Amino acid sequence: MHVTSGISGRLAAVAVALALGACSSGSALTTSSLFGGGQEKAAAAAPSPPETMTDRVVHVGTTAARAQRCGYVFDPVALRQNYLAFESQQGAAPEALAKAEKSYDYTFASVTKAIVGNADYCSDQQTAIIKRDLTKVLAGDFSSPTRKPAANVGWWSPQHTEKPMDREKIFDPINR
Repeated sequence: MHVTSGISGRLAAVAVALALGACSSGSALTTSSLFGGGQEKAAAAAPSPPETMTDRVVHVGTTAARAQRCGYVFDPVALRQNYLAFESQQGAAPEALAKAEKSYDYTFASVTKAIVGNADYCSDQQTAIIKRDLTKVLAGDFSSPTRKPAANVGWWSPQHTEKPMDREKIFDPINR
């Protein structure tokens, strides 16, 4: 019995030493980051992830399908060929080009199928975005819109809503 308590004590000491060492190791994981402090600074300092061929193919295929649905006059087949030529010029391997071609076709068909029945799809706000994206890809700029690193989205993150908190509803939910 005396031997096991000595081992337990040593294990506890090692665990404490590791925990204290982790606190001072320069890790990005801090109590502040766990409980919501300093999120803006961390999000601003984090670089956006590099763009991939998959990002570009989804962006261009989606843009073409959305623009066609809203009646923009352009040649979707020529846009597809120009995009694939761009990827070829970037040094993509033949297997990667074949994959990009299939991904483009799948994205175009899927988006078209998803939005074809939505009568309200081509709103003023939506068409402004589509026009911006279509103009960009027709000019040969196939980069996807800038992606920002995800903000802290853990369970400890505050939830942002448009509606202000209703004190009466929170403290008396049965009668409201």
